[in-house]
Amino acid sequence: MLKILNNKLDTVFLNDPDPLNKVRAQFLVNALIISLTIIVLTLPVFYFSLPSSILFFRSIGIAILQCILVYIIVNTTKWKLAAHFVCLMVAFMIWSNIYVNVQGIKIISLQWMLLLIIMSYYLLGTKWGIFYSTISLLFMLFYFAIFGKDAMTTVKSVDANSFAFITVFSFNFLLIIYVQYHFFSAFNFTIKQLNEKRAEEKLLNEKLSEAIIIAEASTKAKSYFLSTISHELRTPLNGVIGMTDVLLLDNPREDQAENLGMLKFSANNLLTLINDVLDINKIESGKIRMEKTPFNIFQLVKNIYSGFKIKADEKNIQLDLKITEDLEKTAVIGDPTRLTQILVNLIDNALKFTAAGNVCIIVKPINNADNEIKMYFCISDTGIGIPLDKQDLIFESFSQASSSTTRMYGGTGLGLAIVKNLLELHHSKIVIKSEVGKGTSFEFEINYKLHNLEIDAQQTNDTKTKQMDISDLNILVAEDNQMNILLMRKLLAKWNIKPDFAANGAEAVDAFKVKNYDLILMDIHMPTMDGYEATSIIRGDADHIKSQIPIIALTASVALDVRNKITEAGINDFVSKPFNPEELRNKLEDIAVKKTA
Repeated sequence: MLKILNNKLDTVFLNDPDPLNKVRAQFLVNALIISLTIIVLTLPVFYFSLPSSILFFRSIGIAILQCILVYIIVNTTKWKLAAHFVCLMVAFMIWSNIYVNVQGIKIISLQWMLLLIIMSYYLLGTKWGIFYSTISLLFMLFYFAIFGKDAMTTVKSVDANSFAFITVFSFNFLLIIYVQYHFFSAFNFTIKQLNEKRAEEKLLNEKLSEAIIIAEASTKAKSYFLSTISHELRTPLNGVIGMTDVLLLDNPREDQAENLGMLKFSANNLLTLINDVLDINKIESGKIRMEKTPFNIFQLVKNIYSGFKIKADEKNIQLDLKITEDLEKTAVIGDPTRLTQILVNLIDNALKFTAAGNVCIIVKPINNADNEIKMYFCISDTGIGIPLDKQDLIFESFSQASSSTTRMYGGTGLGLAIVKNLLELHHSKIVIKSEVGKGTSFEFEINYKLHNLEIDAQQTNDTKTKQMDISDLNILVAEDNQMNILLMRKLLAKWNIKPDFAANGAEAVDAFKVKNYDLILMDIHMPTMDGYEATSIIRGDADHIKSQIPIIALTASVALDVRNKITEAGINDFVSKPFNPEELRNKLEDIAVKKTA
């Protein structure tokens, strides 16, 4: 029977996080069943002892209560309620023995008091243990207060020879022993389980540490791969775009300028594709950072529109731009690069999936406060449209509405995923409205802080008025790629600068020691000695003034850890390949200003 009841307890306490609860419930059930057995054995004695007939009815009442408590424990999780009833039942037996049945304090009552104290602490904890212990002691102390030394009564020879007395007396002692045994067995079992859990936790932590090491190694390998592939892809692109810029600076004929423009546009498209792959990785790993740079939305959108006008004309698609003219005099603070990415991806998509008709770009302010402006952007087309059940899919990386879309229109499926993630970084979201066969529109809003454009304009005019001459800058270029060397030679020649060249970091260090330079343009990936090591040696030079020479890194890698490593190496600034010549010139002008100061 006990086995059946214990099996039921296993089911009741299957999901209980504390193993001691089940152990305590088992103790209660076992104690109640054994107690019921003792009651059954002593009932005949109490029945035939007329003076003690009250014990007979008390025993029947207790037996009924015990049956109810066993049912509650094995069928519900309310074992603590049953424990309280057991403690109250024992307290009642102490009270009835002292004040009614025996009318004195006998050894049996003392046994019950000891049992109540032990069980209440074991089953219900310290607070309730104190409560029930106090009750049991109060029964005895109150009786002592009334009767003094006469309160204690000895065991009579008649009682000592009674079967009921011997049975109850022995049972009480055995129950006290069982409580102690059960408590320490449960304690040792819990300690054993705890040690096993600790061993499992230790093993799990070791495996977790190994997994973390593997994950970190994988992340580093991935980062290294991206850095390497970025360098390998951007280096030839740097040559193509850079040489195109140099040729455009030579005032080419109109037809030549048009051809060079198309060449640059195609190269930039390839660069955009490379950036998309790298950016989606940075976005997903949370390594992308938003800039806070003043820029003019009107000018930015106009430049993007002009760039896509050629592509639209080639497809005989009408590309319309509807932008509020007042924005021409409005500057905002934000990330122009990311806004450009968003618009370029959306416009490129619109043109790609529109065979005939028009693509419309709408840009307007919808809320203009003192220091902030909310901008509304909409890119709509009359293209193929997107089915409703595919509209969520298109925002996932490397996904398009269908596999036939990739075959027919090409593309990586990264554009809209990048748009969605970049808008989330702007605390915005994209709204899509589309109907198959009629077209699609993408709408979004971005909040920007306003910037004083007049101050920037004045600063720009002041700079233009100065017409800074940078021809007297002594520049050392550390570069191993022959195409890049040719590009830098031609580009710097346009600004009347005759640089020295070093094929690797070691040669750059040697040149630095021999001659005084105003600036070093340092490539990062070079044979023999890379840019990091060369910079470290230069910064550690004994001549502390000379060792502080400005160093600008020329890198085709855009990974965040590479940029951090550039800063840690002591490199002052960097320019990502392929770079805009004006960006490099602005940095050279800053150094020229410091030189003449």
